[in-house]
Formats: sequence, structure tokens, C-alpha cells
Amino acid sequence: MSTATPAPPEDQPYTPRHAGVTLGRARPIFLRAAAAITVVWVAVVWTAPHIEVSAEVHRLALFCHLAALVVGFGAVLAMDWLGLQWMLRRLDLPTLLRTTHNAHLLVWLGLAGLVASGALLGPDTDATLTRVKLAAVLAVALNGLCVGRLQHRLAAYTESRPPWTVLAAGGLAALLSQAGWWTATAVGFLSTQG
Repeated sequence: MSTATPAPPEDQPYTPRHAGVTLGRARPIFLRAAAAITVVWVAVVWTAPHIEVSAEVHRLALFCHLAALVVGFGAVLAMDWLGLQWMLRRLDLPTLLRTTHNAHLLVWLGLAGLVASGALLGPDTDATLTRVKLAAVLAVALNGLCVGRLQHRLAAYTESRPPWTVLAAGGLAALLSQAGWWTATAVGFLSTQG
């Protein structure tokens, strides 16, 4: 049974899944989630170099890694494109929030798939490029938490224009997301060329 909250129909206003969570309660939840992501990241970085797999498993992990990249990064690109459409006033905020709410799960599934499959690819964690990629992955994950909070804040402005501070936070989150995903993708490509 799925625990995901379905998005409301298009004729109803968008309400975030955690609409009843106050700012005071949201901060500890955010900090616990950020701590959990960091702990998982450290555990994967520490154990990945010690995992030995067969050539067949390595090929399967590489395929899964590329598939997870398509799912996660593809969803990010779509979300950022829709955000740009909203900034250009070609899309209304409730539609943007409803669509990004639905795409957010794909981003997290893609990121989780990248981490899990990447651990089986025998990364050289002593290499500078690998460390850059790993830092980019952690930054993307933590930024994803911030994007979730930002979507929650934007939902309060479906009837009015959000303040510039919220818009600036959205622009910064999109830039950090793009920088992290493109960095990890480029480094992954470069590391296969040597």
C-alpha cells in the first residue's frame, strides 16, 4: 500500500502534504532528515571501496546507475524548466506546485538509485575527482530537502506573488541543484575515460 499523498485535482488548490506542520516543528524534522542523509552518505562512502562484485554485477550496477541518472536528473530538469515557466508567468503557481510535488519522488528515487548502484561500481574514494562527485551528490541531496521546504513555503502564496526572498531562495536552490547534478554527471563521465 502506498503512503504517498495523491496530488489534489486541478480544480482544487494545492495543499502540501505536511500543511499542518508549523515552522517550529518543521526545523527539527528537516535537521533529522539532513543528519540521516549525511549518515547514509558517510556509510556508503566508507563501505563502497571495500565492496567487490563480479563483472556481471558491475555491468548491471552501471546500467542501474545510468537509469537512475535518467530518472533523477530528468525529473530535476523538468521541475526546473517548469519553475522557469512559472517565473516567466507562463504557468500558474498551483500547477507548478502540483507538478513538482509529483516529480519530487522521482528525484529521490533517482538519487537513491545512484547512491546504491554507485557503491557497487568500485569508486576510488582517494581520487580527487571521485571526492568532488561524492560532495556534489551530498550537496544535491541536502539541497533537495531545502527544495521540499521551499515548496511548502510557496504553497502559502497561491493567491499572491511570493516575496522576493522566497523567489531568491528558489532561484538559488535551482542553481545549486543544476550545479550539483551537472558536476556529478561530468565527473562520472570523466572518471570513465581514464
